[in-house]
Amino acid sequence: MTQQTPPLFDLFMVMREEAGLPLTIDQYYLLLTALKGGFGVASREDLKQICRLLWVKSKSSPQREQFEQCFDGYFQKYDRERKAGKEKPASTSTDNIKTEKPPITKPELPKKPEIAVKPIPQIPIAIKGKLLRKNPFIENEVYKLSANDFPVTKRQIQQSWRYFRCPVREGALTEIDIAATIQKVGQEGIFLEPVMIPQRINRAELLLLIDVSNSMIPFNLLSQRLVDNLQGGRLGKAEVYYFLNCPGNHLYLYPQGSQVKSIDDLLPKLHSKRTVVLIVSDGGAARGGVSPSRIEFTEEFIKKFARCVRHIAWLNPTPEERWEYTTAEEILQFVQMFELNSSGLKAAIRSGKG
Repeated sequence: MTQQTPPLFDLFMVMREEAGLPLTIDQYYLLLTALKGGFGVASREDLKQICRLLWVKSKSSPQREQFEQCFDGYFQKYDRERKAGKEKPASTSTDNIKTEKPPITKPELPKKPEIAVKPIPQIPIAIKGKLLRKNPFIENEVYKLSANDFPVTKRQIQQSWRYFRCPVREGALTEIDIAATIQKVGQEGIFLEPVMIPQRINRAELLLLIDVSNSMIPFNLLSQRLVDNLQGGRLGKAEVYYFLNCPGNHLYLYPQGSQVKSIDDLLPKLHSKRTVVLIVSDGGAARGGVSPSRIEFTEEFIKKFARCVRHIAWLNPTPEERWEYTTAEEILQFVQMFELNSSGLKAAIRSGKG
């Protein structure tokens, strides 16, 4: 029994592989749902429009032109193949000549008794296609991690950093204090000039501590993305330091550990009302197991910093279900820990507003 290709599945694969659209199998099912609902079936142009709406979305997308070319090329090839199939050469006259043979009579055999056979249940099979290459790891090819593979995007990080707010009025008198101006007019009975006040400036300070131990190697790109987008957060002050496994008496200025910063020199420069500390580490969840010494050193470090800062939160890049029965679960008892994704990053920032 032959398996038929699902409708327009080859068009879906052309858009993935040739046009380079970041499509998933769910978006193919969206097209099938739209077709069943009567959308895109009136004409080829209607089909093109519904595919464009579902797969390209934005008119200004740089992949819009690739979509148009691949869609037109796909149906041009389809028309050529269909036309070639109709123009097959007619059969010659000799093909229609049938040689007559005497009928062969077969002796009748006794019929076998019929046996009831239970129908074999049909087992669903996966759609046959080219979603994955046969040899994904070829010698001359290198796997490239794209921005879509991260659990949190660049824009989401920048927006999250902007939630760090500690507004303070400083500088020149540039804004009108409406309430004070009205009160002054009521007292003096005449309006001469408004009451001016300084503008609000964000003085929130962020201290980002990142674990660069071997267990954090798979998450290095994600950690670096947090650092790269600090400038877009419009923070009053942001500092980044690194450590191995557990923060100790020294922190590194660079991931390679070439220079160190003493904790005793860092603590006096922190602001108890403005500074928020975010620690990025798997907390031992990546490798599993429980390390009593790591728990003890981490708790001592947290207590030392808690006296000098506004809030401390922990961002763990491993899934939350991996924390159970590990050192991370014990660390969770004395510091708030969140999964490093879009919702976890926002929750960690909101926890420091209290």
